[in-house]
Amino acid sequence: MPDEAVFNLPEKIISFGTGVLLKGLPYYFVNKAINEGKFNGRILAVKSTPGTTEIESLANQDYLFTLQSKGIQNGQETEETVINASISRILHADASWNEILNAAHNPDLQIV
Repeated sequence: MPDEAVFNLPEKIISFGTGVLLKGLPYYFVNKAINEGKFNGRILAVKSTPGTTEIESLANQDYLFTLQSKGIQNGQETEETVINASISRILHADASWNEILNAAHNPDLQIV
């Protein structure tokens, strides 16, 4: 499980998208940077496609998700399972646009 202090980090990134590619690449690297003490912020993810099931599911688990990767590195099979805590919350673009605009004015924000 992530360190409890992660849940108190400020939102420093607004990301438009909640798909698998974002979770598997940029969100993975943000989580890794947080864990290594190289970045002290989390992601406000903006869902732009219809439906709220994903938002509700992730909200019920404090926006944590598990990422598992398998591959070969230096000729050896590798496997990694990470509980990712990079997302602070997810807002739906249709329902929460004003809240998203307010978040964009956050002085801690560094990356869009």
